[in-house]
This record gives sequence, structure tokens and C-alpha cells, in this order.
Amino acid sequence: MSEVLITFGGYPSAPAGAERMAWRTGESLARRGHSVTALTDSQPPADLDGEAVRSLRSDRDLARDWQPDVVHAYDLAKPEYVAMALDVARRGGAPLALTPATAPELWPDAELGRIACRQARVIYVLTSAEARVLSGLGAAPDRIRPIPHAPDLHGCPDPAGLRRRLGLRGPTVVFAGRRIPSKGYAELLRAAPLVWRTLPDTHLVFLGPNTDPAAAETFRAHADPRIVDLGAVDEQTKHDAIAAADVLCLPSSADVFPLVFLEAWACGKPVVSGDFVGADSVVEHGVDGLIVAPRPAEIAEALVRLLSDDEVRSAMGRAGQARVRQNFTWDRVAESVEAGY
Repeated sequence: MSEVLITFGGYPSAPAGAERMAWRTGESLARRGHSVTALTDSQPPADLDGEAVRSLRSDRDLARDWQPDVVHAYDLAKPEYVAMALDVARRGGAPLALTPATAPELWPDAELGRIACRQARVIYVLTSAEARVLSGLGAAPDRIRPIPHAPDLHGCPDPAGLRRRLGLRGPTVVFAGRRIPSKGYAELLRAAPLVWRTLPDTHLVFLGPNTDPAAAETFRAHADPRIVDLGAVDEQTKHDAIAAADVLCLPSSADVFPLVFLEAWACGKPVVSGDFVGADSVVEHGVDGLIVAPRPAEIAEALVRLLSDDEVRSAMGRAGQARVRQNFTWDRVAESVEAGY
């Protein structure tokens, strides 16, 4: 079996989907017999197998005579860790694997991203649309391999308890993600009054850290008792909130494959997604969710449609749940990654 070095950066306040993917894939690879070392400033999940993945904080902690068989970089939104992977792979002559995990328009260092795509021996993509985009940036098509994603939920959810604590008596929409402009949190806030014209008892619950400097002021400008801002929450509260939702809404304008969609489907909830490039490779429009332009009127129309029709909403939630059970597990992710190695 292989000696694998994975590199990825952590996100303050709440872990991102790419971060979770790196930890969980590493854990699953270790269960398959590989020796996995993580070079990261990310904190491992509390339930991660402590014997599975060795964690190092700096490339200075790598033994000079140690040569991994594979160096696997995750997340081009954290270019410093991709640069470390490129350096370690070059010094030791190891092949580079890459999981970009973030849409190119959000890469802080676009040139480094193109270099990594050209130099990687294998590139893992989450959708066919991502494959096309990366090919256009110089990635060799024969080095691109599709992999699945998987939900990362913890504990046994208590949706009734959360609804009781928050006083959620009507329809409930949950947004779960970092508050950055591309995630569409501001557009969802602006959509709220349009939803209330038809469904005045609807609550909107927001989870996630205020990464956007304008987020706090944006929430103040839309203050209403029906808008509940929980900020960054622990894993149990996140699971409770998604399970308590009637609909999960993440109207992203730039994304790859939001992990929270899988988590909503795992809980039997439909999603409303923005029409980012590749959204139709993630959400089956009209089957397990709706894809809309990330504008307030379109978001509101989709939410009212789902919240007003219990039968359609439940059917979409069941369809998403079936997809997750059949196709999206961490063992299947690790199997696909291992095949690429």
C-alpha cells in the first residue's frame, strides 16, 4: 500500500466542504491500508479515527528522508497548501494528485491553480462541468477522473427540539454555508419579504460564519423576528437545523458541489440551488430540488413553490435521500481516489 501525503488549509470558525472531504477521504484511505499523513492547519473532526491520519502543521515537520508515494493537494481556495504540495512532490519525485474543490473564479492565485492543473498526474473532479472548465485551463483530459462526494453529518438529529428552542412554528428555510457573496446569502435575505407576501409565517435560519466583511451589516439591514441568524454552530446543531428544515436554500453563483446539498438530501430535504456552472450536474432539477437564477424574485418563487406543496416537497426529499444512499459514501470516494493513485 502507499504512503500518501495530503495537504489542505483549514477555515476559521467552521470547516468547509473541501476540508471535510480531505479528512474523511484520508480516514477512509487509511482503513483501506494506506499510510496517510495530513499537512494542514485544520483541526480534525472530533470523531476522526485518531490512529488513521497522522497530522502535521508545517512542511518543516516532514522528515527530510521521507518520500511519500503520492502527494495529494486539496482546495485551490487555499493556495499556500497547494504550493507546499507542489514543492514536496518536486523535491521527492512523487506524483501530484489534485482535488481543486473550488470554482476557478474563487481561486485567490489563478496562476498557481493553472500550474497545479498542468502538473498534476491525476485531477479529481466532482462534476462533468468542472472537468470541462479545468480542461480549458490546461488540465490534460486523460488525467481527469470523476469522484463522488459524501455527507458528513454527526449525531442523532433533534429537529423538534431545535424548532421548539427557536420558536419555529411555520415553514422553515435553512441556509448553511460561509457568508461570502458567491454563496448568495444576501440574495436570500432580499428574497424573504417576497416569500412573506404569500407565506408570512415562514422562518429563515442561517448557519455559518460571517466571512464576508459586509455580512453583519447586511443582516442588520434585514432584521426581522422571522430571520434567525445562528452564526457558526457545532455539528449537532447543524444536523438538527438541516433535519428541521422544510427546504435547504444555497443560491450560489459560483460553486462546484456544495457538501450541504448531500447533507440535506441525507435528511430527506429538497434543495434550492443557484444556477452556478455545473449546478445541473449536482441537482436534478424538479427531481430532488430546484435550480434558479440567484436573484431574490426567482429564489422566492422557488421557495414558495416548495413550501406550498407538501407532496412535491416530500417527493423531492425522498429522491435526494435515495441518491445519497446509493451513490454518495466516503468508502466510494476513497475507492475512486485510490483507483486514481
